[in-house]
Amino acid sequence: MSTAKEPTHQTRPAAKWRRMPIAAVMALSFGALVLVSVGGVLALSVGANVRNTLDLLGAQSTLLVDAMEDLLRAEMGGAENAVDGVAQLYAQGDFEIDEATMSAALAGALSATPGANAMLLCTPDLKCRGTARGTRGVPSGEIRHLPAAQEESPQVRAALESRRQLKGRQWGAYVANEHGLFANVSTPLERGGETRGWVIAAVELQKLSEITRELSSRFGTHAFILDGDGTVLADPRLADPSSGALPLTPLAAFGDPVLARYGERSTETEFSAKRGRDIEVAEISVEGPSASDGFFGADSYIAITRQITGYGERPWTIGAYFETGQIGNELERVMGSALLGLGAMGAAVLVAVLLGRRISRPIQAIAGQASRVANFELEGVEPLPRSRVLELDEQASAFNAMLVGLRAFSTYVPRSLVSKLVRTGQPGIAEPREAVVTVMFTDIAGFTTLSERMDAAAAGQLLNHHFGILCRAVDANGGAVDKFLGDGMLAFFGAPDHLDDHAAAAVRAAATIRQELENDNRRGMAEGRPPLRVRIGIHTGLVIVGNIGASDRVNYTIVGDTVNISQRLLDVGKQAQPDAPACITLSSETASRLDGTFTTIPMGEHLLRGRGEATEVVQLGEIAGLAAAHPPTSRGGD
Repeated sequence: MSTAKEPTHQTRPAAKWRRMPIAAVMALSFGALVLVSVGGVLALSVGANVRNTLDLLGAQSTLLVDAMEDLLRAEMGGAENAVDGVAQLYAQGDFEIDEATMSAALAGALSATPGANAMLLCTPDLKCRGTARGTRGVPSGEIRHLPAAQEESPQVRAALESRRQLKGRQWGAYVANEHGLFANVSTPLERGGETRGWVIAAVELQKLSEITRELSSRFGTHAFILDGDGTVLADPRLADPSSGALPLTPLAAFGDPVLARYGERSTETEFSAKRGRDIEVAEISVEGPSASDGFFGADSYIAITRQITGYGERPWTIGAYFETGQIGNELERVMGSALLGLGAMGAAVLVAVLLGRRISRPIQAIAGQASRVANFELEGVEPLPRSRVLELDEQASAFNAMLVGLRAFSTYVPRSLVSKLVRTGQPGIAEPREAVVTVMFTDIAGFTTLSERMDAAAAGQLLNHHFGILCRAVDANGGAVDKFLGDGMLAFFGAPDHLDDHAAAAVRAAATIRQELENDNRRGMAEGRPPLRVRIGIHTGLVIVGNIGASDRVNYTIVGDTVNISQRLLDVGKQAQPDAPACITLSSETASRLDGTFTTIPMGEHLLRGRGEATEVVQLGEIAGLAAAHPPTSRGGD
């Protein structure tokens, strides 16, 4: 029988894990409904506003970078067209090298190309000649001729040597001289399938800085051009010769705190290629991000850049940066409206949760009270209040009617026994079966004579008070009260709860009755109640336990010779100590199951009424540590 409990223990944890309180279910349901409906509308609205704002920023960024690239390509494209035109004239035989017509062709090309500072013609023997317009300290409109001379600059010679390996028009390495830093584009002079030299147009990089200064003023930003991502090629500061700033200065040494952190920029992924063609939008934080002060963070800037190729060994990065406040206000307004919407949605969800809890409160009350009823704890069950919801009101009325009936019914059944059966929860636990239990019989000595001197009400009240002491002791030690027989009580230990030490539990309950009865007799004398003398018989043996009776009237009880022996032990106590306040007699079968904490007094063998063999009987003495005794261990069933 003990194995019947195991499936219940295995399935209960999983069932408990799946259960949720109805308050949580209703709160989550209402909250989720509000969250999905209001949140969906809010998300669509805020998302549309953010997309519109970012699309506007993307369009403005594209306009700025496109304008910068157009001006840059116009500046550099003039030099490219100039060298291509000179090469075409030479191929057609319009001039010869070192002739006057050559100088005129170069001067004409330079005059038609405002962005170029010089037009040079170099031959394979590394001699260069040509024309140049005024540089620093010289009027810009003046064009002067440069006679043929052997190139002495190692930088220029290396560039010319590398040019021998290249075909077609090419932008070469930057060249620096006493006049400044120049970008140069060259194309070969060919005639009859042979390269006779190269025509070179030089563009001073300061002109690119003038472009960045113009765009910075026009768009209210700080435009710049980087050689790759590591050095400054053009910047508004470089347009002013008195600034002392030099091109190709590393970003960290240029003196611009924003460009110095360019390598640590954080790309904004919201700006896709759909919003800006090949444009990167990134955040540059000068002192560290602080999202609480703005959409992008305090002390931060937005860098809008694009990489272009074709003007050197590395791609150029063109772009501009500006303070986040220039666009942050718009985005902050969007975020502000989003926060307000989130606040309203949070309030709506809170109201929905409270409403769900309010509606579920009567159902929770029903569940709580029904749980007490299931455990047969009828004293703690309170009638349910009426409800304005029809179904809940009908349910409360039905529950209250059931409670009245159960309370009336519980008056006539052993409530503690029913509670044990309910708590055990094993299928078939009440079916008749054989089990070894310990049976206790009690009897009040001389109660018949005592009751003759009392009226019926007083006698009934005295019995009820006495049985209350007995029941509490039995319940506290895991036993079950079977029935009351006149002034006696039948109880048993070991069913339906399985007790490993049911004999010790029964004897401990008897000792508790003896102790409580002595204390109650002392109080009763002060109150005018007569003292009671109790006899208790205890025996351990095999019984039939379970539901026994007719179909319409069944008792969960025990049947067997063990019950008879327990009752006959009362006679031994009455004969051995007729005047003692309490006498507890045990059979040897029960005494053999006790440990050293129990003291027993041998009473010899007695021939019990109705039995052919003598039974060895002992009397219970003292129990060590009775007041501190722990309740018996129970496994809920056999």
